[in-house]
Amino acid sequence: MSQEILPRRESAAVTMSGVRVSKRSSRAQRRWRILARALTGSPEPTGSDSEEEVSVRRFTSFGLLKCTLLENTLADGESSWCEYSTELDGRLYDVQIRRVSKCFTASELIGFNNTGNVCVWPSEECLAYYLLRNRGFCRNRSVLELGGGMSCLAGVLAAKYCNPSAVTLTDGNVTSVDNARCIVTRNDMTDLVECGVVQWARAARALRQAAVNGNRVKTRTADGDEDARLPSSLYDVILSADCLFFDDARLDLVETIYGWLADDGIALVMAPRRGTTFQKFAEASIKRGFIARQTERYDDTVWSRHLQLLQNNPEYCPDLHYPVLLELTKQKKTPPG
Repeated sequence: MSQEILPRRESAAVTMSGVRVSKRSSRAQRRWRILARALTGSPEPTGSDSEEEVSVRRFTSFGLLKCTLLENTLADGESSWCEYSTELDGRLYDVQIRRVSKCFTASELIGFNNTGNVCVWPSEECLAYYLLRNRGFCRNRSVLELGGGMSCLAGVLAAKYCNPSAVTLTDGNVTSVDNARCIVTRNDMTDLVECGVVQWARAARALRQAAVNGNRVKTRTADGDEDARLPSSLYDVILSADCLFFDDARLDLVETIYGWLADDGIALVMAPRRGTTFQKFAEASIKRGFIARQTERYDDTVWSRHLQLLQNNPEYCPDLHYPVLLELTKQKKTPPG
């Protein structure tokens, strides 16, 4: 079930939906405050919303990848190692992921888009599974993951099983990138995979300021050091899972993808609709010059799990939990005359 997305004017119904989105956004902020208090041991403020009302995360996974805690692995007091695995067409796919168990501070959680530090979200799970089922997307192509969070699960599995020419894993948070480097080393991918801090606002600003003359665009890490390796060239495939939550970052993410995607490349963006959030990102992408195609039924197994959850799990909300696939390609430039 796919369709081309066309820009549209917001109706009164959409405006009403926008009010609901604002309420959900406020509720999401309260959820992160509850999570921060739980992890730091801070007391519950008097008169605040009950934890039951704004529970942090009731739906966790589509069950596409099995997560197994690895025994007898070296522990540093703040982390453990898990194996994410699945079997497709009689072949086993697995990768080892470092799960950080330290107590994050409230500022670490509520600060710069750091939600990915807490867990692997369903969108990342679905994108990873989709790539394993469609390995040709990345074959002999350079791959970039934006906003990969603590695991960069999709990018890591693509690196291991999809035969890319090179993979770059990024996030806007230094802690996430450090963890990604540990994962790359653990899975013997250091010759193929690079990791770096990319904050979309800075990347987008550099892209807007750069002359259109093939100059290399440089970004800066959070501590101010310039990372000249990102990007060394344009990317054939750009991956992004559940990165549309923050409205303020929408245009910067669109600009970063557009500036770093090769003319014949494709960006795979996977995220729940969350009211009008997904649609607004798609419309912003079209305005920037992308051709955008969204697909709800992109994989039969994922779709089947979705239908089962609708029937059997009252806490499953498709608008919040079911990832839709958005494929972005650049419009071909027509020569004058």
